[in-house]
Parts: sequence; C-alpha cells; structure tokens
Amino acid sequence: MSERQFDVALRDNRPFFESALRHGIAQNLITTEKLQAIAEEAPKGMVQIAKTFGSEYLRPEIELARKRIVNLVSLYLLQSAAGNLDVAAKLIRDNTFLTLSRGGSGLLKALFALPEYAMLGREEKGRVEDFLDVWSLKDKPNDYQNALQQREANALEIEAGCWFGQQLGMSKAALQEADVEAAAVIRSALLIRLFAQHAPKAKTAKPTQAAMRMLNQVEFAQLLSHARDANQTAAKTKKTAKAPSTTIFDDVPATFHPLVERVQAEILKQDLPKIIHPALSLDKLVFELKDRYFLRDVELEDTADYDALVAKEWTKITKGKTDVDSLFTLFLSLSVGMPAKTSLSEKSAKSLIKKMRDQGFDANLADQWIKNFAPHEKQESLLEDWHEFIAEAPNYLLDDWDTSYSGALRFLRENCHVEVGGKGA
Repeated sequence: MSERQFDVALRDNRPFFESALRHGIAQNLITTEKLQAIAEEAPKGMVQIAKTFGSEYLRPEIELARKRIVNLVSLYLLQSAAGNLDVAAKLIRDNTFLTLSRGGSGLLKALFALPEYAMLGREEKGRVEDFLDVWSLKDKPNDYQNALQQREANALEIEAGCWFGQQLGMSKAALQEADVEAAAVIRSALLIRLFAQHAPKAKTAKPTQAAMRMLNQVEFAQLLSHARDANQTAAKTKKTAKAPSTTIFDDVPATFHPLVERVQAEILKQDLPKIIHPALSLDKLVFELKDRYFLRDVELEDTADYDALVAKEWTKITKGKTDVDSLFTLFLSLSVGMPAKTSLSEKSAKSLIKKMRDQGFDANLADQWIKNFAPHEKQESLLEDWHEFIAEAPNYLLDDWDTSYSGALRFLRENCHVEVGGKGA
C-alpha cells in the first residue's frame, strides 16, 4: 500500500476495524457467518476487559470495554496490514475477534517494554496494567506511531551509548550507575574522536589506545583548550585549520551510523563555533558545554589543576588557596581598594580597618572581581559566602566604640587570614 493510502487510513475518523470490516463485506471477503461469529465473541471479550480494568457489572465499564476492544483490534489490524484494507479484511476473515484483540494488546505491551527515555540508568517503570488502561482508550493511530518511533529511537540511542561508553573503558553497569543520558555519552565519544589529536593521553595507554577513554572535567577543558589553540595558530599563520575528521567511524556498527551522523552534525553546528570562538573564555566554554557531555568525576586533587587551566588570573592571585579565610581576606582587600592579598600582617589589617572607617568600602568591587576571574561554576557559592560575610563584618569593623581596633582585629583573625607576629602582606 502506498504512503498516501496509509495516510488516508489514518485520517478516516471511523475505527480502522470498522473501515476494514465494511471493506471486507463490500468485497465479499467477509461472510455472514463471520459476522455472526464476531457478534458472539465481542461481548465475551468486552466482559473480560471490563473485569480487568474495573467491573463487568457496571454499564459504564462495559461501554469503555467496548471502546477498548475496538481500539485494540483496530491497532493490530492497522499495524499488521500497514493500512491496507484488503489485507486487514483478510485478517478479520482468518482470525477470531479475540485473537485480533490480543494482538493489539501485545503491541501495547511491546511498546511498554521499550524505554520511555534515552537514559542509561535502570528505568523505573510502572505497572503494565496501568499502561494498558490508558493506552487501550487512545483511538488516534498517530499516538501509537509517534510513541513507537520515539521509544525505538530511545532504545537505539541507549544501545549506542553503551557501545561508545565501552569503547572508552566504561562498563554498561558503570554507565547505568551514573544514570546518564545516552546522548551525552555519544557526544563525549564523538568529540574525542573528532579531536583525537588534541585529547589528553592516558598515562598507561599504549600509542594506539591514546585518548580513547572517558574524560573528566579537567581533561575535557584540556581537549577544548588544545583544539582552540590549534585553530588560533592556524589563523595566525594564515593556514586553513584542519577540520575535525569525519571519516573516523569505520569501526562503528552500521546500525548506529544515522544516529552518529546526526549527533556529529549537531556538535559541528552547535558546539564547534563556541570551541573556536576566541572571545569566549575557556572557563565559560566548559561551563556552557559540560552538561551536554558525560564526564567522569574529578578527583579532589585535580580541582586546583582545573582552576589553573581555566582561570589563570584567579590562580595567580589566590596562589591556589581555596580556604574561606584566605578568600575573605582577598575579597575584603578588594572592597576597600587595597592590593589583592590572601593574607595580612597585623599592621596591614589595622590599615584595612582604618581605611574602611575613613573611606568606607564597596562590596561590589569584590563581586565584580569574582564574576570576572573566579571559575564559573564556583562563582555562585563564592558570592553567597562573601555576601553573608560582608553583611556581618561592618558590625565589628565599623564599630566606632572600638577605638583600639581590638574587636575588629579579633573578628578578622577569626574569619580572615591574619599573620599574627609574622611579616604578612
């Protein structure tokens, strides 16, 4: 049957079972005896369905059961005959009405078994009975077609995600434990393949295995940094930057090729322009892209490496210090217009207090510095901590009764980094 004929079948407002039955009678495919058999079987099926989803003794439940059984038979006929009325009429002729109904129920159970979402975690499904309760009342064939198409695409994406994850050294169990989107794993694998020459190499990897492993956020940033550096170098030397390879998927199963081509095109269109854009900081680039990719967890000792890579000015000023005492000292110094320091001598601390009392302070100066130079993903928590600190600090640092600065210094020693008796800053 042509695509146009199938479309007509879907647009017919009558249940497809009724259309096929009328067609079969008109074409002498269905006899009077067959009609009588259907008339005898249908009530039995309706009672069974009413009992399954409610009560066979209530008229409204029987009416719903009638709709359910017609929908189930119509679904089975439409899918099995691909909308061809001749084929559908012959199926009615050659099968019992209850067989056709069970066929429709089987299609819905198979739909239920397919993944609703393209997630690599273990999907928590409800009861199949509840699913059938809802879907057996749907009388628009396109609802089933759309759901089937989407769920089959989800199943393929999950299969591809597992395959690519295993290519990068992650087992299916590990991916399920991470409960990650299949598309994120596929993107990560394709990005590594597209920029393989720039990917960080595993310490224990053989040359042929280099870069073929899942990246953490530090390694992800390194890959992006090297890729954009190569592009900028090519631009400076007026050479054409080497385009990401599009012929490195020969080992990918053919079943995945359409999916791979779609995801690859998406990366090249959406992500590549950001990767090579010189005005976008590496820190912001990673922040914008990381949620689209699956990255391994970063070990605690690697966070300083990440900060040094994506936020050079931050690392230069903080000298790698991440404790709140040092950071509050830095932010407070900035807010009063003093040199940015993570520690103060007692003399410098007194100078800071005096300057605050004489000239005031501007917490926004520290806010702006954090927004300009702190690693993007830390900015929200840093600003929250700083605002909480600076809301309390004036109670002590600007206390006019504290003429000897003893209370103010005690507050700074407890909350900032003051080098007692040392050289400090």
